[in-house]
Amino acid sequence: MLEYSSTQDISMSKPNFDMAICEMQAEISKTLSHPIRIAILHYLKDGEKTVNDLTEKLAASQSNVSQHLAIMRQRQIVKTRREGSTVYYRLASPKISQACDMMREVLLDQLNQRQELAKNYSQ
Repeated sequence: MLEYSSTQDISMSKPNFDMAICEMQAEISKTLSHPIRIAILHYLKDGEKTVNDLTEKLAASQSNVSQHLAIMRQRQIVKTRREGSTVYYRLASPKISQACDMMREVLLDQLNQRQELAKNYSQ
């Protein structure tokens, strides 16, 4: 009887595996395509928050924040912990906030480049 090895399966179908990862990344990117969800990630970097905590910070309605969190939970971007009737949300992985921080740095670099171009153009 042959033993199942996930590394064998991955290496034998590398092109398909790469595309599968690309598709998963696209799905995560779609999930993060809303500014409120990006803001939620930003606030969860510092630790667990309740819906009420996030509602205050985002100046958004509780139902709106809850809907966004539900989508993020389905995509396994956030995890929950219940304590009595209170639900606490946290990032599923610190790498999620690291990826968002890197993207923010790229965007800030692009913004600085545009400002430099505009400054040089106006001189």
